[in-house]
Amino acid sequence: MENQENNLNELDQLKAQYEELKQRFEQQEIINDRLMKSTIQASANYFSKYRKAVMIIYPINTVIGFACFTYLGGFLPFGLAFLLLMVFSIVFELWLTRNVKRQAIENADLLTLSKNMQKLKSGYAVYTVFIMALIFMFILVYVLKNNGYLTSEIAEYNMAPNYNAIWSICFVGLLILIFAILAYRNFVGHCNDVIRQIGSYDGKPVAKSPRTFLLFLGSMIAVFGIGILLTHFALRPTIYARAENDFTTEGKLEFWEVSADTVVYEKDAPALMESWQNSDSLVVMKGMRLPVDDNQPDLRLYALKKSGNGPAISSKVLGGKPLVQRVETSTSGRNSGEDTPIIVYMMPEASALWSEFTDEVKGHNIALSMDGEVVQEWYVNCQISNGQFFFIKNWSSDDELEEYCKKLVRQ
Repeated sequence: MENQENNLNELDQLKAQYEELKQRFEQQEIINDRLMKSTIQASANYFSKYRKAVMIIYPINTVIGFACFTYLGGFLPFGLAFLLLMVFSIVFELWLTRNVKRQAIENADLLTLSKNMQKLKSGYAVYTVFIMALIFMFILVYVLKNNGYLTSEIAEYNMAPNYNAIWSICFVGLLILIFAILAYRNFVGHCNDVIRQIGSYDGKPVAKSPRTFLLFLGSMIAVFGIGILLTHFALRPTIYARAENDFTTEGKLEFWEVSADTVVYEKDAPALMESWQNSDSLVVMKGMRLPVDDNQPDLRLYALKKSGNGPAISSKVLGGKPLVQRVETSTSGRNSGEDTPIIVYMMPEASALWSEFTDEVKGHNIALSMDGEVVQEWYVNCQISNGQFFFIKNWSSDDELEEYCKKLVRQ
């Protein structure tokens, strides 16, 4: 009986010790959890600062960008587009980081916090690719829309502005890519710190894997690569070249020195042309038709000086040899509703004659005619020895432009 009482006393002591140990363990867990939360909170303070930066810096950038595009640049549509882009960024980033606010971290358990950090990493990666792609495409549209040609001088015009625009886009794309990588690594690095701390506390260390970053980097490179290719295809010139051994010509392209020009009503043009045509030293041709207005003349007439019995430069003057070697053009102007330039490269003999002619007529106007109608007039201020000339015209369709360039290369 005494032994049974002793055993019961020992059992009661063991139970008491167990309850005491259990209570201490639970208290220790609470203390460890609080310590862990405190450690994580130190790392998670970055997200609170990030949210404050979004609410302060983004609106300032929005106002500055909108003012630059609208008032300084004079492009209200781009200013409004930039405004909408920044408003979207502010709203989405605040929504994306809603689960890592200070109060949310304090109220969440460690498992929920770890899952939230994983979702935040994935969401931020997708968002960064998307927003950087939008910014890059915004810049592309801005460049294409405002791809002005650097000069209208006949002796200096070339396609260099298009190539410069392509290189500028490549440089801007590289800068955006570098910025995106740095922003991504910084933001996701803080997410990984919190996840690793929670994993260490649970006894499950989280291995650092480059897979997410590589996917992000690959997506960014793909987006920028596609954008740069689109820019290249939009700005690159279309080339129409004469076959190497093709010396045939239609002989319809001619250059003249302009004696005089005037604007008349189209109905009065025949009588005036007949009176001018009586001169042995002049040829009268119709030129550009002006915008229709009932109260204004709508047709320009040119009195062109004869050089010998005809134009200063033509296939006939060269003894039936062709004038044009190749033609380059770009559709970027036509697609934006503006005049599209055509650059013409001349054959060697025609180039030499062109150089002599422009040297002789410096300080005067010259005209280019096709099929007996003036298509372009220039003022020549210097000798042109590069064997090139260009003219600008508005085209109603790509097919019309293409057909005209094919016709030019046959001259």
